[in-house]
Order: sequence, then C-alpha cells, then structure tokens
Amino acid sequence: MSSHDLDAPVRPQSTLKRVLGTVSNPLSLATGLLTGLVSVMFVWLIVADDPLGGEPVARLAVDKMQASDALQITDAGLTVREGSNPDDVLLPGDETAPDEDAKPPLGKQPLDEQFDKLAAATIQVSQPLRSAPIDGLTERGTHGLLPQIGPDGKMPSKLYARPTTRDQADPDIAKIAILIGGMGLSASGTSIAINRLPEEVTLAFAPYAGGLQQWVNKARQNGHEVMLQVPLEPFDYPSNDPGPHTLLSSLSPRDNIRRLEWLMSRFTGYFGVTNYMGAKFTSAADAVRPVFKQLNRRGLVYLEDGSSARSQSAKIARKTGLNATTADLIIDSTPSTKAINTALAQLETMALERGIAIGVASGLPITVDRIIEWAATLKSKGIVLVPVSATIALRQNLT
Repeated sequence: MSSHDLDAPVRPQSTLKRVLGTVSNPLSLATGLLTGLVSVMFVWLIVADDPLGGEPVARLAVDKMQASDALQITDAGLTVREGSNPDDVLLPGDETAPDEDAKPPLGKQPLDEQFDKLAAATIQVSQPLRSAPIDGLTERGTHGLLPQIGPDGKMPSKLYARPTTRDQADPDIAKIAILIGGMGLSASGTSIAINRLPEEVTLAFAPYAGGLQQWVNKARQNGHEVMLQVPLEPFDYPSNDPGPHTLLSSLSPRDNIRRLEWLMSRFTGYFGVTNYMGAKFTSAADAVRPVFKQLNRRGLVYLEDGSSARSQSAKIARKTGLNATTADLIIDSTPSTKAINTALAQLETMALERGIAIGVASGLPITVDRIIEWAATLKSKGIVLVPVSATIALRQNLT
C-alpha cells in the first residue's frame, strides 16, 4: 500500500459487490439464512394465535348477561325472564360510560326506554300520585298553563304534594327529607332517579329541559312529588349565568313576574318552587317580595337551599304569609363518596336532635347511588324518610 492510498477518500462498496462477496463466502451465507429462519419462527409463535397481530390486549371477565338473554317481551311490556337477576342485566351500551350531552331529547332514546321499563318492572310503587294537571288548579297564561288556587280554595301545594303516612306525621319520630335537583337535564340520570330512588324523595326539575311534562308525569306515577327550580341571580352574574329568564334584582317587579310566569308554565304538577343559585337576588328584599307574593297567590310553597347567609327569604316569607322553609345541608357540595356519607350522617344527627332535617343535592350518579343505599338503613336508626312537602307543612316558615 502506498502513501497515496491512505490519503485517498473511502468509497462505499456497491450493493452488488457486497452480495457477491457474501455468496463467495459459504459460511457467511449459512449464518445469515439460519438467523433469518429463527427470527421468522419466533415472530410466528407470538402472533399466530393473535388476530390483532401482537397488539397489546386487555381481557376482562364480564359476569353480566346480555339484555337479550334476560329480557322478554310480553303483553305487559318488557319484563325480566324468570330466574334472572335484574341487577345483573347488561343493557346495550352499558359497557362504556354514556355521553350525557350527546343524548337526544326525551322520546328518542331507545336505551333509556329499555332501562325505564326494566327499572319499573323491578321496583314496586306503593303510592302513585294523581296525574297532572288536576282540574281547577291551572289557568291559561301567555306561555302555557299556570298554577292557581282552585275555585273551591284547594291549592296546588296540597293536592300535588305526596300524602304523608302516620309515621311520617308522628311528631315523636325523627324525619329527613331529601330534594334532588337538576332533573330533566340528563335523560339517563332523570330516569334512574325516578325509577330507583325511594318514592319519598322529592325531585326538582330544571325549567330548560325538553319533554318536561312527560318526565313529571312519570315521576308522579312512581310516587315522587315534584318542585320547579327557579333560576335566581348570583353575585357574579352574568359571569355565572343560571340561564334565560333568570330573575334579577335589577329588573322591575313586573319584568321579574313575567319571567316567573314563563318558568312556571314549563310544566304542571309541582307543589312548590325552589331556588337555583340566587345569593344576590335573595339578599334584595325589594326583589324577593313581589315574587313571594305571586307564589303565595298561586297556592305554592317555597324551599330555599340554605346556601346564602345573606338571604332575606325568611323575613319576606313571614311578611307575605308564604309557607316556606330552608334546607339544612347541601349533601353533595363535594361530590365524593366520603363527603356524601359524612353529609348524610350529619343529617341523621340533625334529625335526631331537632326532629326534622332537610338535605338538598344534585342528580349526580354518585349522589343517587349513595342515597339509595343510605335510605335503606334509616328504619333501623329510628328515622323516617319524608317528602319535602311534609317538612314545610310542619315548619310553616323559615327559621
């Protein structure tokens, strides 16, 4: 090798020359073929029985049967086959969490209809309520039917309320009332609450949902008395906006009454109204007074959720003669199992000490699940679950 060879640039060997060099070396060729064969066999052993070609797969054992195996159609409708456990039935779509916002309006949800019928078949309703509207308790307003005191003096607050039992009226037995709000906004959530919660639980419907009268009719058929949620102005309005037709402290009494009438015409069959937000509105006595007079004139009652320490509702209710009360506790202000259990235990203590306690909550799945389990324990603790209307009748006015 000359010194010029060391200074010359290195040129890559062509592919053809490399292949020919390998072929001319039998040992190298044999080694390459053997290596390739082993690699192919290894991959085949891994992938051959896997239709996903080696993709990672999680396998879950599902004990629940399919709905088609457990449900049958009879003259009475959708029922559960004999020997099947309704709680073990897996309806189509239950494998994944539903997207509540993507659900179509009531009446266009076959899955909710199936669940509704299944739940109705598994829960016995002991005291269905009268269909609404009841003759004489409505008048035609600008936007629809409005509640009114009947010609014979009968009031919506009485006839639409759930009747109380002897134990519920016994002053020596501790009582707890539960109000679940936000009904109608989620089709599946509303269906579950109507069908699975104890009949004594009162349901409050938001005024903006579709098909409200159908939901209310079903709720009353299942024994639940209902209330109307009225959106009221919070302190951070309009950054925090409860929705159209919110009652505002800045509006004239006439304008607020117009908005109230729109809200009250969304459906019939409620015995009273409850606030949705409203810390600023309820702190303004001049704004609250005409609204309370209107509720009283129409034979309704009022429940406040107790979230605002600055509320003037107690004083205004007494002055206007409106039967009203306030809740003692918001059950799911922190929506966790531990916090909800703690709140329910606090309600028990309040009921045993004071005789009556009222809790309010939203229709969150975790809240509904906890209340269903908790309610089954009350009898053994010497506490009876009562409708909200019963507590208002006993308390008369906010304290």
